[in-house]
Amino acid sequence: RDVQTFHRLFLLRVLRPDRIGAALTQYVVDLLGNEFVEQAPFNMLQTYEESTCSTPLFFVLFPGTDPTPVVTAFAHQQGITEANGRFVN
Repeated sequence: RDVQTFHRLFLLRVLRPDRIGAALTQYVVDLLGNEFVEQAPFNMLQTYEESTCSTPLFFVLFPGTDPTPVVTAFAHQQGITEANGRFVN
């Protein structure tokens, strides 16, 4: 009963591996705060402003995600289109 929270994660990993994901998330929230678990919404303008020709944008894709519509819409807002030859997809 007097097992520390971190050691409880070991026990949970052995006894209930199906629940380790939720337990680890809660552990991080309790220890570090919610900002280390929840991701801020993607801001294309801010991302573009932080990039340069020597620090290009690099997207890590996960199943079910596609940044193409966001990138295309932002390019059109900036006047970068296929018609003027500045956008290639």
